[in-house]
Amino acid sequence: MTINRVLGLVIALSSFAFGERVSFDTRSAWQEWAHPVGAVELQATGRIKPVAMRKNIDAVRNAAHFGGGIRRVGSNAGDANLIIDGNPATSWSPDPADGLENAYIELDLGRLVTASEIVITFDQSAPPFEFFTILLSSGEKFFTNALVPVEGTLGYGLSKGVGFNEHHQLVLDPRQRTLGLGTSGSDDIGGGFVDGTVREFKESSGLIRIIRLELSKFVEGAGLAEISVSTIGDNISLGLIERGGNIELITDLQAVLSGGENMVDGDIVTNWGMQTYHQTQTGFDIFNRIIFDLGAHYWIDQIRIIGEPAGAPSRIRSRYANFFWYQLLASDGSIAPDGTLNFHEIAFVDDSPLNETTIRNFDHRFELQKIRYIKHYFPSSRHGGERTGTHGTYRLFALISEFQIYGEGFPAELQLTSPILNLGEAKALTSIEWDADVPPNTRIEVRSRTGNEVVEDIHYFDKKGKEITERKWNKTPKSLRGPTETTISVGADWSVWSDPYVASGALFNSPSPRRYAQLDLRLISDDPNAAPSINALHLNVENPIALETRAEVFPSQVEPGVKKDFTYFVLPIFGGRSQGFDRLTMTASVPVDFTSLTLGDELVEVAVTPIDAGFVVDLPTTVRRSELIELSFSSTIYQNQTRFDLFLGNNQVRQLVDQGDAKADVPSESVSVQLPVNDLLLANVALSTRVLTPNGDGVGDELAIEFDALKLVTPRPIRVHIYDLAGRNVRALDSGTGLARRYRFTWDGRDGTGALVNPGTYLVQIEITGDSQTETVQRIVPVAY
Repeated sequence: MTINRVLGLVIALSSFAFGERVSFDTRSAWQEWAHPVGAVELQATGRIKPVAMRKNIDAVRNAAHFGGGIRRVGSNAGDANLIIDGNPATSWSPDPADGLENAYIELDLGRLVTASEIVITFDQSAPPFEFFTILLSSGEKFFTNALVPVEGTLGYGLSKGVGFNEHHQLVLDPRQRTLGLGTSGSDDIGGGFVDGTVREFKESSGLIRIIRLELSKFVEGAGLAEISVSTIGDNISLGLIERGGNIELITDLQAVLSGGENMVDGDIVTNWGMQTYHQTQTGFDIFNRIIFDLGAHYWIDQIRIIGEPAGAPSRIRSRYANFFWYQLLASDGSIAPDGTLNFHEIAFVDDSPLNETTIRNFDHRFELQKIRYIKHYFPSSRHGGERTGTHGTYRLFALISEFQIYGEGFPAELQLTSPILNLGEAKALTSIEWDADVPPNTRIEVRSRTGNEVVEDIHYFDKKGKEITERKWNKTPKSLRGPTETTISVGADWSVWSDPYVASGALFNSPSPRRYAQLDLRLISDDPNAAPSINALHLNVENPIALETRAEVFPSQVEPGVKKDFTYFVLPIFGGRSQGFDRLTMTASVPVDFTSLTLGDELVEVAVTPIDAGFVVDLPTTVRRSELIELSFSSTIYQNQTRFDLFLGNNQVRQLVDQGDAKADVPSESVSVQLPVNDLLLANVALSTRVLTPNGDGVGDELAIEFDALKLVTPRPIRVHIYDLAGRNVRALDSGTGLARRYRFTWDGRDGTGALVNPGTYLVQIEITGDSQTETVQRIVPVAY
């Protein structure tokens, strides 16, 4: 039987129970969304709730989540889980009939943890065990002569024998080679200690995965009630790949690095490191970068880099090195002017020989902050490769067994993306609504995109899961074929993601009508102790106002800062399902003034209502004929590619027109207006008077300074200062940020202290700092009394 799997799922409209809406309000519906696994909880009620990261947790409580639990038990296996059920009134005891050789139990935490305390509790209703041995393992294995770890084996790095115990609770410190064994913090348990013989003790930095308890003597009625392990907290790096994150490995060498997932798998035996044989005598220092994308924004304040070479036999571990020096940097995902991520330093380790093989584990604590990306920057050579440290001495360099990341609170930002929604035919998408709980300092954002085309790409596999060609798959007997996978992605006609919808009920902003749509949901929190949750999300749809629209504006290029007349041409195309329209709404980022409206060859009398972003035109009748609309207006342009959006509307729905060829003799096919191609950031500087005379007579008492700021898409520094001819700053009129538009500042002839300046000649300096350049304009103004 052939199994077909579909990736990049397309959900048909009929998959949902609704009238004229697509609803996501059940757990099964939300499960179709791409979401950061483990970072959100999809509850049975249909509610989506972020999962908080915790500090100071008991790693036993969630061991099962990582595949842990009771690893082995020699006797009474049915009661073994009682030591991890959280109930001190229940306990496990070995059966004396099974012999002392079977009087043991092993607990697997499921992943490597950094522990500060282990508490072993015995049944309070009976005497405690008297003679036993406690063994701890980080998960290390034994090795073959070919240096290959032997699966199923386990090496214990720490052990402690206990004799004549009389206490019901023992507290171990796994960070000490003696385990700091005591009872509820006591240093003396009233008995003797026998050093274990499993392995020579060493400092372990609290690295634990397996706990084993072996009895040396039976005690009637005694039982092991609970084991708890106190750790730093939830390790954010675990599950990084599953929740949509990734690890990028970059080196100055022309080499492809791989295996980064070994740093975040919770297994100390698997590791990542760099082969170093190719780094000899390069003539330059080699720098490397490991960039972790966490898959979500988290509040983070600690990173631990575990560099134990547990993936190699102990006799050759000195040939596995860690670092010379390194730098850790973090980013919240914000973008620098050059388009790269903004990173800042959170930790730095100075160059030291101890970092190579002596110090194996590195701990960094810093202020709690929102982080999405972490960059580990380090060299793997010294002095152009002259040092033999990365060749001949070491088999691997920059070895990392685990990269542990800790923080606290709810994620700062989570992203969920819907499958591609198939509406069956072109539909008008009207609005987006949601039902959510949004505490203070949190918010929900939704984005949308739409299109009429999707791309299907079919992948073919054999029975072993190896991808093969379509031709080979077709030649394979049906009984021997593997599955096919169909990946579905957006087509070339799709829009970009819309600006965020921040309030439920917002009108739909992506192009419509369209056959396909996709939604992006963000759960955002500026407070680690609070998080928004969402119960339902609805996309409302209607029959379209027009089946198709084509719109263009003319002229499509103008000089900046000059008020110009424009004509907006729209050609609507109607069909049997079209509703028609009796309203036009124009919006833009600059002020617009209505002039006239022509429908076909007829000038139409309309009612015009100004709004904050433009104007609304109400027509006397509903338009259902496919004839050209000419909307005339005036505006002043300051920003390149200034867009003018026009919506057709009625009392039920509105529809954004699509740019295209509305009129054959208009060379535009765009609804955006361009500025001439140049580097100007400043234009049309004007001073209100040739001489400033601040004497209070009402004439020339104030200087007005006006100018156009051009091409500023994001807020950029704008400074207006007054200088004397000696270059001294007399007055700062503004030092803020702004966007592209007309600006007006005034100077009353006073300095920064409020005193009138002396008569003389002064300099007005206007400065705008863009993304790639700074432009300055100066004007001279005399001051007289």
